[in-house]
Amino acid sequence: MKVLHVASFTGNIGDNANHSGMRSRLESVLNVKPIYTELEIRYCYRIYTGEHRWAFDEHFVALANQHDLVIVGGGNFFEPWLDESATATTINITNERLQSITTPVVFFGVGFDIHKGCKPENLAKFSGFLEQCIRQPNVLISFRNDGSLKNLKLAYPDRNDLWSGVDIVPDGGFFYKGKSESASYLPEGRFWGVNIASDMEALRFPAGVDGGITWKEFLTQYARFLESSLAANPDLRIILFPHIFRDVLSIGEFMTYLDDRLCRDRIVVAPFACGWSACDHIFSLYQRCELVMGMRFHTNVCSIAMNIPAIPLISYPKLWDLYEEIELLERAVYANRDSFVQDLARVIATVIGNPSDLASKNSEISGKFNKLSAEFFIKVKKLLA
Repeated sequence: MKVLHVASFTGNIGDNANHSGMRSRLESVLNVKPIYTELEIRYCYRIYTGEHRWAFDEHFVALANQHDLVIVGGGNFFEPWLDESATATTINITNERLQSITTPVVFFGVGFDIHKGCKPENLAKFSGFLEQCIRQPNVLISFRNDGSLKNLKLAYPDRNDLWSGVDIVPDGGFFYKGKSESASYLPEGRFWGVNIASDMEALRFPAGVDGGITWKEFLTQYARFLESSLAANPDLRIILFPHIFRDVLSIGEFMTYLDDRLCRDRIVVAPFACGWSACDHIFSLYQRCELVMGMRFHTNVCSIAMNIPAIPLISYPKLWDLYEEIELLERAVYANRDSFVQDLARVIATVIGNPSDLASKNSEISGKFNKLSAEFFIKVKKLLA
């Protein structure tokens, strides 16, 4: 079976983990090992001008029809703020071109995110696209379990036809199992993993709103907290994990707030690299951690998948929505509030102090999501029949 997979494969290792988990579930239900053609979605972004540029045009339609299945996703591709797009989103395809695709098309676990803003005319364009997907017999459309359905209901409060026409599926990262790889540069001992992000700073750290703190205040408070944690635990080290290149900048800035001696002796920065092998290596470093704290979506999803205690450092609504959907809000910590350090200390004590409770909850989530994903991929199987 030939599958055209439209998604991001370079630039964020969380995407690779997502695709890896999704493919494992697809292949287990279909009992087949597809041949994948990967089409990098970043090459159709308006800011990309390189030689690999492509578009959702007649050439894309022809390519799609040369395959047995088209998968779009996962990723946060349904953000309806692009004025010049036919759908107001990254998936800039007209209804006419979508109808011209005769191959089964599956939008898998795509995030619908309205937090960057959405004009009424853009919402109208996106609803027209959704309507076409729902009524087109060779198309399945699904959102991931990150609050996307809640956002859809907020954007279209009176459109039950849209809500009911969209499947909700677990993000593929929940099925990522990782690989054990050696890392001779890591010393023996205990590790806490940390991922911080400063992209969309105005959205993540709106100082002065509901007792909010700035990005620099967060860095100051978090640095003092980690320093005190390292002082209290002589065998503990911190691994800082970048997922995208902007995280490297965030980490570099953060380290200027930390004591020089600790940066030399007790802090490790994981490699920044993109692609499949990089994903497996970096998440193998996650597996060395007894605790992970992070702002990135897949820092949290993949830690849960690998049964690592995870604490979300919430600075964007999507992460709160995720933990609300998986019923783990007791672990939620807002990184952009005055109470950040006190809340974090409380949750760490609870998480580390109850490992059996955590393992039980992770097992419960895994069982539930295996069932949900199987139900969805059975629909995909019927679409292919």
